[in-house]
Amino acid sequence: MKIILRIVGLLVILNSVLLYMHYNQLADASGTPAKEPRYIQEIEVINRTDALYVRQHFHNLDGGRHEIILPKESRNASCYLEIETSCVRINENATAILEGEENRQSISYEIPKTEKMASRKLFREPFASLRNARLDSTILHVTDESGIGGMWVSGLELIGSKRMDMVDYSLFKGNGKVSDLYWQQKELPQTYKGRRLSIFGDSIDTAIADQINSELAKLNIGNIIILLDKKGEPLQTQRFFSTQLEETELSDLVLERGVRSKFAISDRERLVAGLAASISIDAPTGTNEAKKAFEVVKHSLSADQYERLRSRLAEKQGERLDAAELDNLIGEVCGYKTSFVQKNSIGEYPFLLEDTRMITMNGQAQEDIQALRMDKNTLYPANKVLTRYGYSLSANDSSIYIESAEENFRFSLRDPFYVLNGKRYELREKPFIFIDNEVYFEEDALRRLFHLSIQKDEDTIIVKSMTGGESK
Repeated sequence: MKIILRIVGLLVILNSVLLYMHYNQLADASGTPAKEPRYIQEIEVINRTDALYVRQHFHNLDGGRHEIILPKESRNASCYLEIETSCVRINENATAILEGEENRQSISYEIPKTEKMASRKLFREPFASLRNARLDSTILHVTDESGIGGMWVSGLELIGSKRMDMVDYSLFKGNGKVSDLYWQQKELPQTYKGRRLSIFGDSIDTAIADQINSELAKLNIGNIIILLDKKGEPLQTQRFFSTQLEETELSDLVLERGVRSKFAISDRERLVAGLAASISIDAPTGTNEAKKAFEVVKHSLSADQYERLRSRLAEKQGERLDAAELDNLIGEVCGYKTSFVQKNSIGEYPFLLEDTRMITMNGQAQEDIQALRMDKNTLYPANKVLTRYGYSLSANDSSIYIESAEENFRFSLRDPFYVLNGKRYELREKPFIFIDNEVYFEEDALRRLFHLSIQKDEDTIIVKSMTGGESK
């Protein structure tokens, strides 16, 4: 018993040191007032046969009111009198921290178990959080009183563990929250430990692990845990996963999971996760579609635009990121709207920028016509623009026909030439492109071939016929 007490005493001392370092780091990092409330937390979990018994301590609170979001499966929530003042701001049902001066408040609750823990168990979103406040970091204690053995994984860095006669204890620490808490009966040895990456299980080539660890550092992502077990069942969460993949396949998966932990990205948004990771580390990663999209984006933006995109993306850490928001960021640095990411989430689509200026034709606003920019060229939908100046359009497998009372055009789909009223003219390149099965002509071709005047101001694109034809 004396030995157990000494060990527990040492762990308490270690915890105190960690807390001291923890607070100092936060104080050093907060030279200017934060835009949103921030806090740090310490969580004590006791695993027993019937439930997880949780004590959660919120530290460095500001004086405002904060709603407590309890886990869905929790029961018996109440304040926890850790110190004399740790309950003074907790409301009666432990669903809010009220306004006040005390910056440390504590609650307790239970996560019941519906079945016996056998070979493995995953607890999703097992801990409380504060609405509209940012969690900087977490210290997590897991004490197992059930005698089941095995290993616990939280996504935070494992600081240390100790197996004793009556209890098993594990201490974790890291940035952000604990999204998932996992236990498995099979214990795995730690085979790699980097600043951003921890691997348990099968050994891995150190060079590959070092490269992944370096890429995670570029992403500025907290610790990622891999359980590399060729005989284990696959499992993926935000910050750790169990996999049977070969080590050469790990990098893309780790970076995708890592970027999901940095941003709030839906599991359905694989293109967004891969593209965001690629932009962040300035190298293609993720699915083949994400790698292709990254190469297109990088080569379509100027060097300055691309660096501004990387900076704007970094500023979105901790926020929701989906295809529409990533398109907004690209549009911000380009000065145009785009749907590139949204379109490529469905199928392969070119990099197009959407000019939001109103198009007028002979003084009339055309609500259904939008100009597009591609490779520095401005494109217009021929079927909508030219038909309103008296032309008709048709096509077959080899040619596009554009005809009016005075002019009959045939544009070859195979070679760069066109025929006007029976006379052939060679072109250096085709002046049109098909987008979503609709033909778009370049602005210069509309001016040169179809006698249109196109002028622009800040809000409007003004299109007129130089031959006096009125738009219909």
